Amino acid sequence: AWDGDLLVGLARVLDDKAMMAYINYVLVRPSYQGQRIATNMLNIIKEKYKDYLYIEVMLEDKGKLPFYEKNGFKEMCDGTGALIRNLDIK
Repeated sequence: AWDGDLLVGLARVLDDKAMMAYINYVLVRPSYQGQRIATNMLNIIKEKYKDYLYIEVMLEDKGKLPFYEKNGFKEMCDGTGALIRNLDIK
């Protein structure tokens, strides 16, 4: 995310080209936080990977879980991260 020539937000996602997208980080410059920049970046990621089985984020800080839950992620059962399961496979 850019404000003119200033980088204000950055997200990194790795994928396996088929089933799993892994969000390494979503970063927003502190002075730009609270302006929905991270949410907008997550929306772009969710749209890009909507046909993947999972979009996963590992949480280095459990305090960030409410942000990801607000954006549609569910806490993983082991508590190490959160994910979106796009396809209903049984």
